[in-house]
Amino acid sequence: MADDLDVIIIGGGVVGCATLFELTNNGYKCLLLDKNKDVLSEASSGNSGMLHTGFDAELHSIELYCIKMCQKKVFPLLKNLGLPYKQIGATMVAWTQQQKVKLDGVYKGSIEKGIDEIFQLSASDVYQREGHLNSGLVGGLWIPKETVLDPWLFPLALLQHSIDGIGMVKTGCEVFGFSHLNNNSCELQTSHGPITAKAVVNCSGLHGDLVDKMAGCQSYSIYPRKGQFTVYGKNTAHLINSSILPVPTEKTKGVIVFKTVYGNVIVGPTAEETESRSVPPDIDSVITRRLFTHTKKTVPELSQYLPLGHYTGLRPATQYKDYQIKAYRDRNWISVGGIRSTGLSGCLGIASMVKSELCTSLNTEPSYGPVTSIDQMEWSFKGNNSVQMNQNVYDFTHPITKYGTQYRSAL
Repeated sequence: MADDLDVIIIGGGVVGCATLFELTNNGYKCLLLDKNKDVLSEASSGNSGMLHTGFDAELHSIELYCIKMCQKKVFPLLKNLGLPYKQIGATMVAWTQQQKVKLDGVYKGSIEKGIDEIFQLSASDVYQREGHLNSGLVGGLWIPKETVLDPWLFPLALLQHSIDGIGMVKTGCEVFGFSHLNNNSCELQTSHGPITAKAVVNCSGLHGDLVDKMAGCQSYSIYPRKGQFTVYGKNTAHLINSSILPVPTEKTKGVIVFKTVYGNVIVGPTAEETESRSVPPDIDSVITRRLFTHTKKTVPELSQYLPLGHYTGLRPATQYKDYQIKAYRDRNWISVGGIRSTGLSGCLGIASMVKSELCTSLNTEPSYGPVTSIDQMEWSFKGNNSVQMNQNVYDFTHPITKYGTQYRSAL
């Protein structure tokens, strides 16, 4: 393995892939390590594929900053790479007067955050937009810039673009030791032997606290949160025109009824605390029934269709609501943790923060000049649950991609 690395990135989820993309584009020679056979196999293999605008993120939070920065960058990038996305918008629905009062708070909060593409709707307005919703709703909000994309294909394209340049990836490579060397570089002990670099970025998601602890700089603990989804066929796509959001609570954004970029309708995620970090979590029949009940109450006609299947995911929640992004100058280490459910929405902003911390906090300079252009990616789906991207073939790890391509001709 090359011994002249600028940065080692631990973890090949969406945040790790985005960080690899950002750093290599800015001239850093990087190696991304992932202990799994395939990248995007853990928390990033069970998300919703939604790009949020940040309208309901905490004011002044790192999360909001990263999501807003990602919003500025992601759409030109998706177009340049030739990747599918749909800006279908979202409708937040209030079913009670108490929820309607909360809607007003969400609206005012969004305006205060500088996200003014949000509009108040009467019950009649909502039904004109979403005629298949259940009776009894009392109002809503329209957020037109909420977007869906393929949550696997996008970060994979970021990774492929990186390795087409100066980036490198090593899968099946577990990290189990860290040393800060006398020459101010870092050495990782891995299942493939020792690897050194000027700096390390920990993007290991569900295992982020344990990897930080290994380096002697743990500042948070991971408390995994399970989410379960039910997937319907594309013959249900006409039942909703936008993502149907509930009014959020203190704990969760709630169960959403949304349409993927491929036209499948999905109901989820739920939010259950769990001690296990194993991915994917088991399907729970009790939660499956709960999702069916939510479907029946929200879009009754959807509950008359048989689902294609179900999937689960884990979110790397911590004891804090906000992202935990911190540089440790004495160890040339940057920790990126607690990204929870908005990793896809904030990934490019998170990566920009990492680059800034490398320059300002760790004084780590790139070995090469920046990339001047991003060309369209050559990619095509294969018939065996895989995609070819330039010269490489990758197996699907996300159910949205699997369901979206497997059933595209049948439904």
